[in-house]
Amino acid sequence: MLGFYDTLAKTKIEVPLDAATLPPGVNWIDAFRPDAAEAARLRRLLGFAPPSYDQLSEIESSSRLHAAGGRLTLSLPLVYREPSGLARTTPLGFVLGKDRLLTVRFEEIKACDLNRIAAPDGDRLLPGGPGGFLAILGEIVDSLADELEKLTADLDAYSHAIFRQDAAASGERTGRQSRNLRRMLRNLGHVGGVTSRIGETLLGLSRMAPFVTQAGADMLSPEARGKLKSIARDVASLSDYERHLSDKIQFLLDASLGMINVDQNDIFKILTLVSVVGIPPTLIASMYGMNFKDMPELSWTYGYPYGLAVIVLSALIPLAWFKWRGWW
Repeated sequence: MLGFYDTLAKTKIEVPLDAATLPPGVNWIDAFRPDAAEAARLRRLLGFAPPSYDQLSEIESSSRLHAAGGRLTLSLPLVYREPSGLARTTPLGFVLGKDRLLTVRFEEIKACDLNRIAAPDGDRLLPGGPGGFLAILGEIVDSLADELEKLTADLDAYSHAIFRQDAAASGERTGRQSRNLRRMLRNLGHVGGVTSRIGETLLGLSRMAPFVTQAGADMLSPEARGKLKSIARDVASLSDYERHLSDKIQFLLDASLGMINVDQNDIFKILTLVSVVGIPPTLIASMYGMNFKDMPELSWTYGYPYGLAVIVLSALIPLAWFKWRGWW
């Protein structure tokens, strides 16, 4: 599907199928999953074919960023969320010229919604291809910043849940607490996956901005270069923040695993205590359970209470020892 837009007027322009040239107001063409017929139409209108999915998915820097024919062909692994909430990356291609911009995408991307493109307060949108390019980049950076803010709020909630003090005070059972921590591990893994995807997008943006500044110097006005530098600074700050979140995620993962190990050690401690305490009574009971003819205690009047008292005492002595040593 092809869309033709004027980002300055924020309007969609209808272009006839048999048109040989583009109207002068079009400075952004959005190609969403272009088929063969649409690719041929773009070749007729622009003089070149749009890059394919395989071309945009290349990971080499020379494949993602190159200049030819007075145009810049750029590729970016952009993070997006599926309807299920799973975070993935999809290639977003730019073919940037002085007069217009072509974007090629294969998933629904909010940054390519004309209604979301707006200039910051006190600023204005720029004309031509660089104007549309900067508007889309600005929306991508804003979306990444919003996503990082949501992840920060989620991590704060997870941190409180991991280190909360009311679990022991409320007598929460160890098994239930371990299950909650295991669920927390899955949540942290999900957040870590989203953060990693955002890091891929930020890395692509950090490489794209200086390349466009250098290779597209002749098509960028001084104002456009200033805005691109501002976007590059925002990307650098978000990259630092993303690394901070990654470190925090790793810390919370280590803390969750440590808490689970502590709970498991408590369980093993209880089992060890029970086994040690049960050994002396078992030994005494088994000794008096032997069927020998000459056992003096069999003829005692108080032999049975004596045996019970010895069994109880043999269990209490290890308990007292553990308590005195602080092992329980």
